[in-house]
Amino acid sequence: MDFSGDVKQAIPRPAVAFGGVGSAGPSPLLRGWREFRRSGAPVRFLCFEGGAWADVVGEAAVPLRRAFLDGRVVAEAAYGGREFLFDFLRMVRIDAGTAQEVAMGWIDDRGACFFPVPDSGRKRKRGEPELEDGALSGVEEGSDESSDTVESGRVSKAARGAWGRAVRLEETDKFYQVVKKLFLSGIAPRVGGGVAITAVHKVAQGPRCRAFQQQGQLLAAARGADGGNAKFAWYGAPSADVAAAVEHGFGRTNSRVLGHRAHGDGVHLSPPQSPYASAMLANADENGEAHIVLCRVLMGRPEAIPAGSSQLHPSSDDYDSAVDNMQNPQWYVVWSKDMNTRILPEYVVSFKCPSLHQMQGSSGATSALKKPSPVARDMFPTLLAEIQRFVPSSKLETLQGTYNRFKKGQMKKDQFIRFLRAFIGDRVLTAVAKKLRGY
Repeated sequence: MDFSGDVKQAIPRPAVAFGGVGSAGPSPLLRGWREFRRSGAPVRFLCFEGGAWADVVGEAAVPLRRAFLDGRVVAEAAYGGREFLFDFLRMVRIDAGTAQEVAMGWIDDRGACFFPVPDSGRKRKRGEPELEDGALSGVEEGSDESSDTVESGRVSKAARGAWGRAVRLEETDKFYQVVKKLFLSGIAPRVGGGVAITAVHKVAQGPRCRAFQQQGQLLAAARGADGGNAKFAWYGAPSADVAAAVEHGFGRTNSRVLGHRAHGDGVHLSPPQSPYASAMLANADENGEAHIVLCRVLMGRPEAIPAGSSQLHPSSDDYDSAVDNMQNPQWYVVWSKDMNTRILPEYVVSFKCPSLHQMQGSSGATSALKKPSPVARDMFPTLLAEIQRFVPSSKLETLQGTYNRFKKGQMKKDQFIRFLRAFIGDRVLTAVAKKLRGY
């Protein structure tokens, strides 16, 4: 169980075979038509075969591209000694000889990806027993090992405890020990001891795991193998949000808890070696117990987003997610549209740490979590007056004019800060901000 970085990819084996129409909503054809109209010129066509996405190779892609650009929603092409029909609206390839359907998708000349929506579940075969509360996965996909707490897919109500679909692990369980070590090694040095784990629960997977696997395959097809690699990361939020994410899925992001330190309005997760940052977002209940979740997360191709940004989605089709820093990220950010398909909760860690909760309530808690944005809105007048000492008189008019646009609401705060950074440089801006704060 390696938490040092990317999660090793499992042998592709999606539990849901892609069919002609996924659970895209009440009108999948309408969705397909909108995607067809929105797409640029396709540069790659892919089909889901043998448990993975594979390119349509050779000359077969030529008539497909020609038909697509002509506005035809169905095209014929032959390769591998077989003839196929390609349905761009339903996103399926149909074998002309056997009528077998497999999923197909494409990537356009702007790098935008167009793939079918994954099925949300699968039908049980006749005679197959229904597992109580779903099957439980091991720590790594593809692992044949599972917790001793789970036997034959059935779990006692006592083991589930307060988390419903999550199973409480015994302290002797090897996965309990690994998660415990990861959590304590990352948080104890920051709080000076006094932290105690009260429980570790393994989250049931089911359809969410299958959707997550399919998203990984789609990202790998679009961004290369690295784009589909999952990372381990910690999710922290108030207890009610944690419970909802574990039981039903993410209902909202945790960016509001970070406030002006948030890097856009998305779900913020900290790297596996940094549970402290996410723990600072958790609140203790009446028993002094707080909870954070160890997740797997698919980042695809991230972009750097500054603190204080109000961004809600990727800035272009070239990106899938966000980080605070490309070289040494302390926050992974998954946008709300992807939070229930690209984040997979694995373990809930319940803990008590009086010193951490005191830090959350203290005035120094905000700076302990993340350095705030260089300037706050009420500091701008003083900041501008100080900055003018470093700006040539020929540029003062530009500076004042841009500030006036910001005051009138014609420019967002993060845009104005980016302007200042480009105009006078980070070095001067940081030095002035520190001087005003008395650092």
